[in-house]
Amino acid sequence: MRRFALKILILLALVWSGWWYVATSSTRNSVTAWLEGRRASGWLAEAAVTSAGFPLRTTTVIDGLSLLDPTKQRGVQVPQLDLSAPIYWPGHATIRLPAGPVILTTPEGTLTLGTGGARAGVRLRPGTALQLEALSGESRNVTLDFGEAQLLEVGSVQAEVTQGRMPETYAVDVVLTGLSLGAAVLEQSPLPPPWPDTFAPVVADMTVTFDRPWDRRALRDTRPQPRQIQITEIAASYADTGVTISGNLDVDTAGIPAGNLRLRMRNWQGMFDMAVATTIIPPEWAPTVEQVLGSMSDTDGTLDLTVTLAAGQMRVGFLPLGPAPRLVIR
Repeated sequence: MRRFALKILILLALVWSGWWYVATSSTRNSVTAWLEGRRASGWLAEAAVTSAGFPLRTTTVIDGLSLLDPTKQRGVQVPQLDLSAPIYWPGHATIRLPAGPVILTTPEGTLTLGTGGARAGVRLRPGTALQLEALSGESRNVTLDFGEAQLLEVGSVQAEVTQGRMPETYAVDVVLTGLSLGAAVLEQSPLPPPWPDTFAPVVADMTVTFDRPWDRRALRDTRPQPRQIQITEIAASYADTGVTISGNLDVDTAGIPAGNLRLRMRNWQGMFDMAVATTIIPPEWAPTVEQVLGSMSDTDGTLDLTVTLAAGQMRVGFLPLGPAPRLVIR
């Protein structure tokens, strides 16, 4: 009896090892084929691809990933990327980026993205469509440099996208903490000193309904497009200036939004001065706009406005703000 049980265990171990080998080989071969496809398109593509994670996970380790499109002078260099999933279902995948710099090459120069480590999780619903059930990401100690100049630094980034009861609806939550702008940005910006060490947390909480769920078709066909956007809160603060946005929008097939947004601005005068300095508000309009906004604000300098989007235009009351942005995912 013991010998029979031992044979069964050995057989199960062989089957499990074989399944792990097939699963990891499939992922490794897919990554290798993708790299070869980039080379066939004229890209410079290099990486060392290996497998790990036995016995419970299938992990593909991509070391020294380097991609460059010589025709457009755009590329990326990643020291290491780990693609991992439980052996029972590859649709619950995790992507990890160890601490270290990611180099982005652009025609304008080199961007260096530094992190203390980053992780992204993808959950797909079982089935042939592979609908996106959830997407999450987090990172810490994020820095972005352009050449020798630091552009920004973020203490932590957390983002989550979760599918709702209707498969085409997704809740989106983003939180940035410890955001600070580099000296190179502040010196060229209209933001008045004294500059704070960090901004208050930047948050976004909204629900987006698309024309169809996000699934495998989004990779090979057209992308799902937003049709309804419910903004619970988008908030950002700088020193004694802050802005909060909420509201609902309907988006037509051309990507033109319509609806109302509530815009609440603390210390609106400071934001107005920034908008004039950056010519967001044309100088010739500035006196009229300032007078109108001043009449609408309270004694604490807080402005509570309703921005109306209709017929492709934006306005506050009778005051036109210009064309509404087109919301199209390419």
